[in-house]
Amino acid sequence: MGADNPSLSPVAVIMAGGSGTRFWPLSQKNLPKQYLKLTGQKTLIEQTVDRITPLCGENHIYISSGESQVQLLKQFVPQIERLILEPAAKNTAACLMLSVAHLLQRGYPLDTPLMVFPSDHAIGNEKAFETVVRKAVAFSQTREALITIGIQPSSPHTGYGYIERSDSEVAPDFFKVQRFTEKPNLERATEFFSHPNYYWNGGIFIWTLRSIRKAFETYLEPFWTQIHQASTPQELSAIFSTLPSLPIDTAVLEKSPNVFVIPAHGLEWSDLGSWKALYEYHSPDTSKNVSLNATTETLDAKGCVIYSSSNLKVGLIGVENLVIVEHEGFLLIADKDQDQRVKDLSQKFRP
Repeated sequence: MGADNPSLSPVAVIMAGGSGTRFWPLSQKNLPKQYLKLTGQKTLIEQTVDRITPLCGENHIYISSGESQVQLLKQFVPQIERLILEPAAKNTAACLMLSVAHLLQRGYPLDTPLMVFPSDHAIGNEKAFETVVRKAVAFSQTREALITIGIQPSSPHTGYGYIERSDSEVAPDFFKVQRFTEKPNLERATEFFSHPNYYWNGGIFIWTLRSIRKAFETYLEPFWTQIHQASTPQELSAIFSTLPSLPIDTAVLEKSPNVFVIPAHGLEWSDLGSWKALYEYHSPDTSKNVSLNATTETLDAKGCVIYSSSNLKVGLIGVENLVIVEHEGFLLIADKDQDQRVKDLSQKFRP
């Protein structure tokens, strides 16, 4: 069995190392997506901290990021002083190995529940979110389990990974994970959407330090031991330079037999992975357009998302399904269904 001390309070790690270039030109190297105000008056990372604080308190929240974001973190979430700085961007498996090693070195007991959250997602129903995370924390303390939260799909989305669960519960609200599927084509996504055993993979994980340490020892040796035993920043940096860039899903979860999913209903969740996702998150106006920070007038225009950082006055005539973004001398106009190519376009404007 795994953890057996339900009195231990959980600790949280927020993964904040991403660049979010699919929101170019608003998101750039000096201002990644998590520091944008896309869904309200606060940035996404501020909302994430606010959402997590009731679960563990500010003193048990850690943020994993890169050295280049330290000043942004001090600006937007100065109350979170516990930073875990990655020597290089090496995806979530390396990020979490470093985070777990850091927590163990700080003296957290092995039976401590660890909650892992992305820094740049939107969740509208925070009460439902808190309920499902607390259930997962309690479950993690009863057995050796790696737990992921399954998001109830609202469409056959091709931009998300999917989780397939078993038919029967292993405990109330918990199922064994049968398999993970990376972003499927529309035909497969439609098939998944029609089946009650499939969920979107929201990238939210809960486990004890003991459980995830054992998984690292099993699936990520010798990298885990090297990181755990590194004694200087120089040594850690040298180790990071040799690490493969792997997501935790493929590095550990797809291989482990003790992965469980708790379905989450009504979270109003989005990973806000693109301008189209932002359009889908907001409620469109009567013309089916979403206008943010811009005064927009339209004639026979629909399905567009418009963003301006300077409250630009925008007029649209006879166009459909466009992304129109103005920011500090940049102007993006794109087909909304091709917004995944924004990341590639942004590379052409790099100095």
